[in-house]
Amino acid sequence: MKTLVIGLGNTILSDDGVGIRIAREIEKSCPGTDILEASAAGFRVIDEILGYDRLILIDSIKTGQHQPGKLLRFNWQDFNKTMHHSSPHDISLFEAFELMRRQGQELPDDISIYAVEVVDTFTFSENCTPSVEAVIQTHAEKIIREQSLI
Repeated sequence: MKTLVIGLGNTILSDDGVGIRIAREIEKSCPGTDILEASAAGFRVIDEILGYDRLILIDSIKTGQHQPGKLLRFNWQDFNKTMHHSSPHDISLFEAFELMRRQGQELPDDISIYAVEVVDTFTFSENCTPSVEAVIQTHAEKIIREQSLI
């Protein structure tokens, strides 16, 4: 199964870079898995996704409902109600997928979305906050196990 892992975020905005940091750890352990780092999704990455059987997205999330560092797992259907533009100049990844499917593009059938509850996504720092930093390796290992990447 041809797999693409996309780490989303910005590595100079503290916890916002956790998705990319986890993807980098996965890359170290799973050299046969394709890894992509992206600061945004939507049409910016849709071409990169074509031709893959499985897509794993990893990002930060700030809900205030979970302990910082908690790993949450979602599936595609969890985002059906959030099919809206992220800005007037772009569309969300979910909208991009829907448009591509309507055009007959073969997109991954197996899509997993992981998000780490974070504290700070605004401070300029190449380091995550301590509670998020402490779980990066553990979450990478968990995703590798759950997705059978090795």
